[in-house]
Amino acid sequence: VQPDIVKIDGTWFAEFCRHAAAERFFRPLVSALHDRGAKVLVEGIEQSTHLRVALDGGVDLMQGFYLARPALAGTVFDEEPLPIDSLLGTASNVVPLFG
Repeated sequence: VQPDIVKIDGTWFAEFCRHAAAERFFRPLVSALHDRGAKVLVEGIEQSTHLRVALDGGVDLMQGFYLARPALAGTVFDEEPLPIDSLLGTASNVVPLFG
């Protein structure tokens, strides 16, 4: 069985982000999953530190209260990109992910 998407648990990810070595180990994990053809989704993005580790790790998809509140099924979603500089608290070192 080869998954299309691997979802990383938010509780595990939050605990992982508390450690200084998180970024050093997270990127290779994400890279290994990408090498196997899977997209990586991280849940539980609840603060800018979580967002930064996820972005630096190269994940494909993210979800969490820091990005958006849950909505009822069938709700029309705002498809405008979030201003990443305001989420990270810095506009000077942000590189666009897509063109």
